[in-house]
Amino acid sequence: MSRCLFIPEIQLSIFQWIFVLDASQEKHAAQATLAALARTCSAFHHIALDILWQQFGTIARAIQCMPHDLWGGDAIKSESGCICLKLHRHLTKDDWNIFRRYALRIRHLSLATQDVRRGKKLMVDIDDELLACLASMDATQPLLPNLTSLEWIIYDERDLRLIRRIMTKSLTSLFLEVWAISPVPDLLQFISSIAPTCPSLRKLTVHSVALSSHLRNSVSQTLCHLHHLTTIHCGHLDAEVLNHLSRLPSLLELKLALQPNAEFQNELLFEQLQVLDVHAQDIPSAVDLVSRMRNKLTNLSIFSDDHTGASVLAQLFRRLSTSVSHYSLRRLQIMVAERPPHDSFSVLKLEDLHPLLSFNRLTHVHLDIGCGISLDDVAALELAQAWPNIMQLVLNKFLESPLPSSMSPIGLLCFLKHCPNLLELTLEIDFSFIEEQDDQSHYWVGDTTHQHLSIFDVTYSKIHDAAKVAAFLSGILPRTVHIHYSWIYALDDQREYAERWNEASRLFMRMKR
Repeated sequence: MSRCLFIPEIQLSIFQWIFVLDASQEKHAAQATLAALARTCSAFHHIALDILWQQFGTIARAIQCMPHDLWGGDAIKSESGCICLKLHRHLTKDDWNIFRRYALRIRHLSLATQDVRRGKKLMVDIDDELLACLASMDATQPLLPNLTSLEWIIYDERDLRLIRRIMTKSLTSLFLEVWAISPVPDLLQFISSIAPTCPSLRKLTVHSVALSSHLRNSVSQTLCHLHHLTTIHCGHLDAEVLNHLSRLPSLLELKLALQPNAEFQNELLFEQLQVLDVHAQDIPSAVDLVSRMRNKLTNLSIFSDDHTGASVLAQLFRRLSTSVSHYSLRRLQIMVAERPPHDSFSVLKLEDLHPLLSFNRLTHVHLDIGCGISLDDVAALELAQAWPNIMQLVLNKFLESPLPSSMSPIGLLCFLKHCPNLLELTLEIDFSFIEEQDDQSHYWVGDTTHQHLSIFDVTYSKIHDAAKVAAFLSGILPRTVHIHYSWIYALDDQREYAERWNEASRLFMRMKR
């Protein structure tokens, strides 16, 4: 073997490519290759193990490297099919040394996989007694000394005791979920200890089922003592904390709930901020926040709990146009949770949307705004020409407007013709023009088809002739997998539209074959 292969830096460079070149999601081939290198050659043993455990190492795997009679018994499985690791005998010093050998190499730890809302599936369940036993073995140093990423759920005091043993100065990413229903005595003290314990922290996420004012204050104080943060996801933040965060040169991503009645005295810098996700009680609060920024956002999301009129939204669009860089913004999402009463239904028109057209590099636009959006074919053409790079366009997916749609299939063709990268489109369209035609050749369409659109959602579009609509759509949307519609959420007296769209979708799939 060439002497250069004994140099650790060269081994590291070569072995990292084993992981990179394995294109599969599970990376089974990369794991097998690195394990084989570690087992078969003493010169490769340490570097191969380092990479293997940095990429795939978990605390469960380190436990399973200890003798089977300690943790496994008969490989007990829970009702959900997960393997349960339970303590079956006393943990000895020899057991601990085996665990320690692999624990030094672990970089990522997640015990937050029980959260079904995040779509994860828990494969291995580690018994609390086993974890507590490991945590008590050597109190002079962290359980996983080189850990860089930690996900944890706090249910009670036991979870706090364990996480204190795991927190380390090398930690750069921390994800915390507080699911405690009853108060946890030392929780506030633990939150306050995050900054001195993990001074290099760059990513911090704190979620809670019920974020008390005391916990909010603790999180805010912690944020003020962390100076290298790049990503923050948390609950309510007041104006004082935001002023501090706006001066962090490292901050790239911020997700927060805006404190009600927050008052800002000065301009907020946020010079490097790229991703901003704001949950505000009302749209004017979000307008005030965003208008004080002079930044180069690439992603902007605004969520509001309160019903908002068209005039307020039009003001938001104007303020966005003057405070956010037209050349950097790629994704814009504005969602309003509260639906308007029918007697105060307002409508946005093309002139209200004009400030958004200056963002000509947008790739994703999602507006579910609690008021109507009145667009005709001319407006569709103007939007399509202003946003040629658009990949996802969603307009009022779940809002049934009392006003009929003004956009015909001609407007749909404008988007298909001028937006070649479109993958998802959600629009309400008036298909009566298609239904009234006796000639189904649609010569006026020409050769217009779209080769990338995979999701087409017609929201609350009304149709009467499912066959004609399906024939038209099958000719221009050869790559679309399904036609979605929102009538399935309608009242019983409107189920006829759901039935017609169900028939149209079925015919659409048949005609494409």
